[in-house]
Amino acid sequence: MFCPECGKDLIAPNQKFCHNCGAEIVTASKTSESKSERFRNEPSPQIYYVPVKPQTTLQKGVPGKYSYMSFWFALVSISIGIATFYMGINFGFPYMYMYIDSYYNLRLRLVAFFVILFLRAGGLILGIYSRMSDSKAVKLEPYNDMEKAGSIIGIFGIIINTIGLIFSIIVPITLLRPIPEYY
Repeated sequence: MFCPECGKDLIAPNQKFCHNCGAEIVTASKTSESKSERFRNEPSPQIYYVPVKPQTTLQKGVPGKYSYMSFWFALVSISIGIATFYMGINFGFPYMYMYIDSYYNLRLRLVAFFVILFLRAGGLILGIYSRMSDSKAVKLEPYNDMEKAGSIIGIFGIIINTIGLIFSIIVPITLLRPIPEYY
């Protein structure tokens, strides 16, 4: 064998470098072995695919059944919340610092308490139904403003009625104080 650079005779057949010029000696069998070894020893590259959803533009459409349900449930829910807040102020605050002086006054307050309590619970349930109808409207109907308005009003209905329920339970504790007895 001879060096491909300087042409000198090589000493050993498996020599890697020329002893005269220092050039690398490449043999055909060595190249094929080194390539096959390299491919066997190196792991194949991992290919990761990221799923990409095609972007869809929201097309406005006509409100469907669930959009109407979401909007009207929300509207009734927030109306109940506002009405019961007004009722609570009229039946709760004027009597808050007065003692129960008669059976009639106690009965009136208890009736008002339970009416307000049940109305607020109903308003809360309607607010939750509004949000449930909204989630169905998002999945099944085209984008529309009525469904978005119902969603926002429904959230406010839930908040107002929840605060009202908490208030309805705490205030009667302060309202139903016994009459002090003076001797």
